Amino acid sequence: MEDQNKVPTTGNENPQDLKRGIAEWQVAFIGLGGVIGSCYFLGVGWDIEVMGPGVFWAFLLVGVIVFGLMISYAELLVNLPRSGSFIAYTNEFLGPTISTGFGWAFWFNWVCYVPSEAIAVSAALQAITGITSTVAYIAFAVGTMMALTIINLFAVDIFAKIESGLAITKVIIIIIFILLGLGIWIGFWGSPTGELTAYNITDGFKGAGINFPSDISVFDAWFPHGILIITVMMVVVLVTMQGTEIVGLAAAESKNPDVAVPKACRSVVYRIVALYLTPILIVILIYPTALADDSTPVFAEVARDYGLQPFFYIFAAVVMVAAFSCGNTGFYGTVRAMYGLSTEGLAPKFLSKLSKNQAPQNAVFFTMAFMWVVLITGLLAEVTGALSSLYDSLLCMSGFTGTLAWVGIIASQKRMRVRLKQNGYDPETCLKARVKKSMGWVPWFALIAQIICLIMLAFATPVEKAYIAGMEAKGLEPDIAVGDTGGGLVIFCVATSAIVIPMIVYQIQNKRGKVGHIATLHGDEKTFEEAFPPINK
Repeated sequence: MEDQNKVPTTGNENPQDLKRGIAEWQVAFIGLGGVIGSCYFLGVGWDIEVMGPGVFWAFLLVGVIVFGLMISYAELLVNLPRSGSFIAYTNEFLGPTISTGFGWAFWFNWVCYVPSEAIAVSAALQAITGITSTVAYIAFAVGTMMALTIINLFAVDIFAKIESGLAITKVIIIIIFILLGLGIWIGFWGSPTGELTAYNITDGFKGAGINFPSDISVFDAWFPHGILIITVMMVVVLVTMQGTEIVGLAAAESKNPDVAVPKACRSVVYRIVALYLTPILIVILIYPTALADDSTPVFAEVARDYGLQPFFYIFAAVVMVAAFSCGNTGFYGTVRAMYGLSTEGLAPKFLSKLSKNQAPQNAVFFTMAFMWVVLITGLLAEVTGALSSLYDSLLCMSGFTGTLAWVGIIASQKRMRVRLKQNGYDPETCLKARVKKSMGWVPWFALIAQIICLIMLAFATPVEKAYIAGMEAKGLEPDIAVGDTGGGLVIFCVATSAIVIPMIVYQIQNKRGKVGHIATLHGDEKTFEEAFPPINK
């Protein structure tokens, strides 16, 4: 890292700013694009299998967390704009050491996850084309990664047009499933076939009897595997919704951020509730949770087992669109995170250099190199038959490291309010966009809940063993095995190292005098002290 001891500069002194090429309506869809990936279609099936109907409450809880995150982020983005994304806020309000750990963890999260989306695209292409050779599988995955790289090398407005179009496609498919599922539940169409026949499901109105039989208690019906399984699985649910913070990354490059950011943050929350909770509730009402898994999208399984085969292919094919879209958005967000680390003096300075079309090209190449390493590792794991465990473990690691970005955003917003009061300001009157007083508890709830979820990941294996022992003591066959939740102490330690190691490196470089403490600002950006100078002096 190079020495960057310099004072903040204005836009006139630093013309190298990110291009503002994203329209207001595109910002919201970019946020959705990062959320609805292959993990949504494949991972939700795994969540339902392990958590049972209780998965609905898990997603509802995460919905509240996302709401707390987005209102906190909007307050930061509008009142103290930064092109360095959330990393700029953690650096200013939590300090450079913590910001280094959070920023590199966010980068690590997507560097591991984007290649998994390329693998998901390859799997979908194989299913659609019928070409199942190993050579074709590798070629599809490599081709997908190359396409993601090329798109992100172009100007940001090209990325925005492509990603918003893909996001719209995914939303339409989910709406189709909602209508299809409601029709099955009411009894307008679909007859049980295959494995469903063993559950004595009949045509007509389904009610709630499929997963809530009258011979067991309501609690046991909602939580067939117990509450503890849900607590250790919460990180996986969190990763399913990760990507919402990318709306903030895009906002730095939107044409009218003061209007676009609050509107996008609100709309993303509403749409996530509609696009996650509604489909999951429908699945619970019409499909036995024990039949769900992550081998094929649960939406496709529902269509197939109710004899609606054409929709099976539609819902299976959408995995390809979702994976490419999420990989595309993740690539964008990862590169912008690395750009933010560099502009904040927390990564090598050459990574903040922009190309002629005002894109962070060096950060693209740097990130791409590591993604290729992960992709090759993933392909080798697939060839040797270890991809399923790799995919599950990857979800947990991504959930752990990615969740830290959310923790950093909310903690920064809380710290900003403390400093406002120290400088003599009332946050309820001085902020252009703010978290309403009546909603002040939501960010605190989101912050504490996420920390608990991260800690619980370390206890996944003991919880699984306790569940299995309890089922066997009752003479019942356990529905899950040790490792099914993908958690455990090993994953916890690996994910933690992605945070701690960059912090150690930063401290070493800092003691050697190789890093600075004052970042370079862009455009009309101001430091907190410039935007809110003490009024009692």
